[in-house]
Amino acid sequence: MEHILEERLAVWRQEEKKILVCCGDCKEAEEMWLRAGGTAGHMLSPKQIESWILTGGGKLPKELCFTGSLSAFVGCFPKDTMEESKRQVNGFLAGGVAEYKEGIWEFFHCSAVVKGCCMGRYLSLANRKEL
Repeated sequence: MEHILEERLAVWRQEEKKILVCCGDCKEAEEMWLRAGGTAGHMLSPKQIESWILTGGGKLPKELCFTGSLSAFVGCFPKDTMEESKRQVNGFLAGGVAEYKEGIWEFFHCSAVVKGCCMGRYLSLANRKEL
């Protein structure tokens, strides 16, 4: 299974796409990403993403490993600036997303859209296309 991650990342890197790897709070998945050529300094937790946003959000690396799930990554972005949050999230989602769930890597791209309900506005994932 690890070679599948390595192969997919190699293709995306060659295509110079932005890459988001979500490890789903799994240390084994984080280690697989590192062995596949990931950089430890580009592995961020939810608190680190939130800190990045609160400090004005300098430029994130082109390849990012998030220690949590994709839904947790999207949830890190502020609700009071939905359009800006959508823009930032979509920057990663449009390239390539690898998400580790229940021992399996899933590869896709998708987009975030702003939705609303009686509880307010929120970001939701849409247009998911398996790769």
